[in-house]
Amino acid sequence: MASNWLRAAEFLLWVVVVGGLVSAGAVGVGYLIGGTLVAAKYAVFLVGVALFGLGSIGIQPTPSYKEKKRVTMESAHQNRLEAKIQEIPPLRGRRLPFDQRVGRNAKVFVTGLFVLAVSLVMEVGLGIRV
Repeated sequence: MASNWLRAAEFLLWVVVVGGLVSAGAVGVGYLIGGTLVAAKYAVFLVGVALFGLGSIGIQPTPSYKEKKRVTMESAHQNRLEAKIQEIPPLRGRRLPFDQRVGRNAKVFVTGLFVLAVSLVMEVGLGIRV
């Protein structure tokens, strides 16, 4: 069994890396489409709400009358990005088996909160408003 700090480190790294990539992509797409930072902020907000909603559905327990969930991000194998995240310190050199990591549904949920926080920082902290 992997230690709790290693699981927490992998979870936080996943959320920050994926949240940062998603936020940067949303800013880029929003700015290209809208031509303003306000449009970019709205794009980040909408992507954050979508991730939050998808994660919210994913973390719900399976109903007793069903054998499996309809909506889930879970998989039996890691993808390339998750393999790359395992090479970032403090995970580098420490093996954390895929089945002992925090599930993707929880990661997507918290990533949605992270992206929404980026939208909030853009509005309140950076003053990007209509």
